[in-house]
Amino acid sequence: MCGIVGLISPGLPIGNDLLSVMRDRLAHRGPDNGSNWLRSDRRLGLAHRRLSIIDTSHSADQPMASEDGSLALVFNGEIYNYIELRSELKDLGCSFRTSSDTEVLLNALRVWGEDALGRLNGMFAFVLWDQRSRRVLVARDRFGEKPLFIGRGDFGSVAFASEMKAILANPNFGCHAHAGSLARFAHGRWYEDDTETFFEGIERLPPAHAAWFSENGEEVRRWRYWTPDYTKINDSIKPRDAVERFSELLEKSIRLRLRADVPVGSSLSGGLDSSVIVGMLAKERSASSFTQNTFSASFPDDPTMSEDQEIDAVVDYTSVRSFIVNPDPLKLADEISLLHWHQEEPFLSASIYLQWCVARLARQYDTTVLMDGQGADELLAGYQFHFKQRQLDLLDTGRSALAYRETSKFNSRLKIASEKYDHPQRRFNPSVAYTTDELRRLEAERPAVTRYDYDVGTAPAKSGYRLRRTLSEAMLYNSLPMLLRYADRNAMAFSRESRLPYLDYELVDFCLTLPDDFLVRNGWQKWILRQAAGDRIPQNIRWRADKVGYAAPLDRWLRKELKGWGWERVSDSSLLCLPGYDPEDIKSLWTDHQEGRANNSWALWKWISLGEWLHLYRSGWWRAGSGSSPRLA
Repeated sequence: MCGIVGLISPGLPIGNDLLSVMRDRLAHRGPDNGSNWLRSDRRLGLAHRRLSIIDTSHSADQPMASEDGSLALVFNGEIYNYIELRSELKDLGCSFRTSSDTEVLLNALRVWGEDALGRLNGMFAFVLWDQRSRRVLVARDRFGEKPLFIGRGDFGSVAFASEMKAILANPNFGCHAHAGSLARFAHGRWYEDDTETFFEGIERLPPAHAAWFSENGEEVRRWRYWTPDYTKINDSIKPRDAVERFSELLEKSIRLRLRADVPVGSSLSGGLDSSVIVGMLAKERSASSFTQNTFSASFPDDPTMSEDQEIDAVVDYTSVRSFIVNPDPLKLADEISLLHWHQEEPFLSASIYLQWCVARLARQYDTTVLMDGQGADELLAGYQFHFKQRQLDLLDTGRSALAYRETSKFNSRLKIASEKYDHPQRRFNPSVAYTTDELRRLEAERPAVTRYDYDVGTAPAKSGYRLRRTLSEAMLYNSLPMLLRYADRNAMAFSRESRLPYLDYELVDFCLTLPDDFLVRNGWQKWILRQAAGDRIPQNIRWRADKVGYAAPLDRWLRKELKGWGWERVSDSSLLCLPGYDPEDIKSLWTDHQEGRANNSWALWKWISLGEWLHLYRSGWWRAGSGSSPRLA
């Protein structure tokens, strides 16, 4: 896990000092080493900040050049199947001087060229100079776990970087807010579902994409090298065979993600996804003997929102070493500017502060790699609002009797779960699904298929495919990309690496072929994961009905510890220029929230986050660096 920079400058020679400034804006991503590579004419440069994970010796530092000097590479991420690829490449005559996955990637690109991309099981973003074709190749992993931004500046210059702040450190690239992005965020339509960023002239390379650039900075070709198929469904697979295969692939994914020369632990929220990872890691621990640390966030003074009991149950059952942090709202206020600096763009919820605190906790206890459960909900229909799509699909396909049975079970379980909490709607929505009475009305006239305007890689927007359409949009466009940005920036802020076993592409490709009945069955969402969990986790976790997610109690914070701080920010006059901002509407939202008539914490947070980003922008700090921000100082 690292920070990378590539710079094409046909109009001006590249100064090594400037390249170092760009590189060192990413020092948090790679505290172990920083190095540059410049082509002899100084019109092309590569730079790298390293967090040493595999082969921690300096012989594996980057930028890395091939033995014949024809290729030079900077790479961020991990190629989990590097051992298998290394063996294959050796059989083809390649020799290796390190044991790093970087050198494997370099040789794979030398031997297989573009075709190497389909062979990579991992998370990655890289910039490769190919002397043979005199072109630059850039690429990003299938799901976008690792970021890559492209900036276009003066004198024909083009920059590539892991974070936009590295591009903005170069004065040849403009630092102007993108009005369209500001408007989209202000109107609640920001999904990070395209190339647009908050800065004019800087785009994000989409996941599963690669591009060639000429040495003059012209984009020669861009293409998507992997596209999921949500229509190829294996209706003949038996439930037992599906569970066995799913379990095999998930266990394989976890074993691959254990490959590291530094300590590996995991995040534990208390939910099903992270708990299964902890349980499967415990099985690996018994076979190979390593210390297993888990890191969690909880709110012991807010039992409705906290998952202390669930975390404790998993910890006791798996005998792991558990470390828990209680996020402090006052510290959130103190660190809000720093959090936005690392995230680079506003964010829709304060809940990512929990990830921030967990990553810091992992650094405190010297655990460099954290496995996390992200991606499971988008892959396996895990969000509770997905159940409505399942209900409608059953009606669409003439399975009304099954729709009624599943509805009765699902709603009954949520009702029972809600009785354990005061104000359970703070934790989850017990009424998220249609009732049986509503189903009867819907049998006569069903709503249109909910869809966003996405075409590539999504399931058809038609009856019977409602759930698959929603999942495909979430996986590729309007949910997972944002969550992966949050996870990457929070982990890298503390020089930690986040690994996501549910996003192993072999596991994903298999799950896409599963009939919906294996995702939702007997009223249970993520049925196949619950089955695969077996006895690896406590049964009350395996079969828990509620889902709180990784949520912060922002509603209470804004009424108590952050009341004055929050009002100061949502009423900041600097927001007046933004579309959709109305001081009277904000006052009404705030008053209703304070008096308990509504939970408007999400609507209010949108303006808090956007205002914080604007403050950093107007201070000139994105260009000058962190020292120019009064709040950071």
